[in-house]
Amino acid sequence: MTNYSIVIPHYNLPALLRRCLGSIPQRDDIQVIVVDDGSSEESKSALEDIGIDFPNVQVVYQENLGGGAARNRGLAEAKGKFVMFADADDYFCKNFIELVDRYATQDNDIVYFNANFVDADTGKPAKQKNHVDEIIKLYKKNATKGETLLRYYFGEPWCKMVRRSIIEDNGIRFEQTKIHNDTRFSYLVGYFAKNMAVCGEPIYNYIVRQGSVSKIISDDRLIARVSVFGQKNRFLQEHGIDFFDKLMVWPFKYCKEHGKGDIYMRCLEEAAKYGYDEKFIRKLLRQNKIETFLPRVKKKICKMMGIKK
Repeated sequence: MTNYSIVIPHYNLPALLRRCLGSIPQRDDIQVIVVDDGSSEESKSALEDIGIDFPNVQVVYQENLGGGAARNRGLAEAKGKFVMFADADDYFCKNFIELVDRYATQDNDIVYFNANFVDADTGKPAKQKNHVDEIIKLYKKNATKGETLLRYYFGEPWCKMVRRSIIEDNGIRFEQTKIHNDTRFSYLVGYFAKNMAVCGEPIYNYIVRQGSVSKIISDDRLIARVSVFGQKNRFLQEHGIDFFDKLMVWPFKYCKEHGKGDIYMRCLEEAAKYGYDEKFIRKLLRQNKIETFLPRVKKKICKMMGIKK
């Protein structure tokens, strides 16, 4: 029986991918699926010996369609009872599988684990705030409010172990957007999962590096962000979830600060598709509740959830 399927999208990072694969035990019950998203011929050739060095790894090739499509391709190949995700430039903590095994024997649809944030250049803890750790700390103080954040705010797919039947029964897949292709997947598994568990120990090393896709700001990404989070907020509202993700409004703040009037108007058009008009956006901006994503995460979350530090 395959207990775990680990899906890893890859694009031109063969050396780092090997580090990631080396952190995963080679066991018969672990299926590792690497989806190469149209890498260069040089990078593809570097993957030829993957199957020899890592017998439990299955490499799938596709044209360059993006991380969302790559993860969906991996899900199509998944056979495990549980599904986990990793990025090629990250890697798992030593003995992480022991923690995963412990929770896999319980009746959980989803398990949230902690993460380390590691600087790519120094190998030391990154200066960037670790929002995963902050949310889990808040969960320990207030389980009800912390659960809301884990299910509907924690948008990355890693550090989550999801029962595959939850994904398949509800047709959950990743979006093929240039940014935040994992947002919809994360809040949908959070919504449909009945039983959940939270582990305060880290199983994953998230590498913080300059030039990553998440740090790129462009006009099309600003508009895409409004679309992704507009759709998310509409879903939460329609399903009675008392949570509003203010990341939808961040692009408007950025446009105002950088004189991007034309993009501001296009963002308004996108927000209107989900029922959010300019009056609503202006109200949130006037309330000064929109902060840059990630810095001062703890302060932001505490304020948002009404928790005193």
